[in-house]
Amino acid sequence: MALRAVLFDFGDTLLSTRLDWPRVLQQNADSLVEALRPLLPGLDFPRLQRDFLAVRGEGKRRAARKHVETPATLSLERALGLQGVRDPSPGLLQAGVDAFFAPEEAAYSILTGVPEALARLRALGLRLGVVSNATCGQLIRRALARRGLLYAFELVVVSAEEGMCKPEPELMLRALARLGVAPGAAAMVGDRLETDVLGAGRAGLRSVLADFFGDGAQPVAPAPVPDAIVRHPEALVPLCRSWMR
Repeated sequence: MALRAVLFDFGDTLLSTRLDWPRVLQQNADSLVEALRPLLPGLDFPRLQRDFLAVRGEGKRRAARKHVETPATLSLERALGLQGVRDPSPGLLQAGVDAFFAPEEAAYSILTGVPEALARLRALGLRLGVVSNATCGQLIRRALARRGLLYAFELVVVSAEEGMCKPEPELMLRALARLGVAPGAAAMVGDRLETDVLGAGRAGLRSVLADFFGDGAQPVAPAPVPDAIVRHPEALVPLCRSWMR
């Protein structure tokens, strides 16, 4: 079936998320406190930082086991509940989560060649979307918009908003249903074998391993094997053109 649509992962596929994570996580936690201190005076904020990170960690482990995503707002609500804060408003939770992710979001950088590749794929007539495992959909859309990339995508599907995460095939199938494209006419581009490539295979899409940092291992059985491997974003253009025939 001729290719009509291409779905992209977010981290290390469109933007680099290879950060100094211990430093960034501390900045995130400090930013959370700065945002919530005026709204929740008297709270034990060092404890809130510890509890929030611990709850998020458990959510990540659960996602890996069961492919069920825990939104960051729910993790924050649970962490606040450990100090007796009941029924915090959605606005407060979102403000805290947005503040938490702000330092991390500022540190992301566009991967070389991504804007050019997206423009050329759109010029071919392909429909583009993002399917991301993330605990905050606003983070993904905001990060793309602020770097001038959001325009390229007809939709952004985020695990936190769908209640499931890759490699659950339904996540990609929902994206394609909204585009009106059959799985056999679509491809998934991502940097992880165990989520992007495996999920694409289960959903019936072609899979492309994005090895843009040059350190991706050559996949061998029993690991999921992609239909193609690309080392630079612009290599997607001739590959996708060949699949359109």
